[in-house]
Amino acid sequence: SALEIACGRKFGAGRLAKLDKAGLLGFSGDGSAGDNDDDDAANTGGGVVVSKAGGVDGAIMQALRALVASDDEWDDAGEAIGNFAAEGSGGSQTEQLARLAARTALEMELASKPTTIEEDKELLKRMDSKAVDASVEKKLAVLFRIEKKKLLKETIDRLS
Repeated sequence: SALEIACGRKFGAGRLAKLDKAGLLGFSGDGSAGDNDDDDAANTGGGVVVSKAGGVDGAIMQALRALVASDDEWDDAGEAIGNFAAEGSGGSQTEQLARLAARTALEMELASKPTTIEEDKELLKRMDSKAVDASVEKKLAVLFRIEKKKLLKETIDRLS
């Protein structure tokens, strides 16, 4: 996977199974990852969930620390995901790799968007100048896309 390549480590199937059982693998959108059969889930399309105030959710960072930990760190933690809750748990290299994995996932999310922030801003300008006929809903959708991309970029920058 792209995260394994970025981190330079293979993720053990046993760890992936534990993360899946804990509900921390999310949903890939094709039903292949995670146990999410809930059609009413907020993020059924997959992707990365971040907040402006907190960045990447603490539970996700915990899961990433457990995922990228060396075999020795995993064994020392008793193969328990909960032992990776604190920032820096598992050591500084594990924390760096967890941040790299989070950043890589966010970069993949940003790259998956069909338009760039600049293209969205240009479209918004054309909407504002009436060069493009657009409903209020379409304009709000473009504004939302811009804000989401800005949030992804800000979080990527904080993880760097």
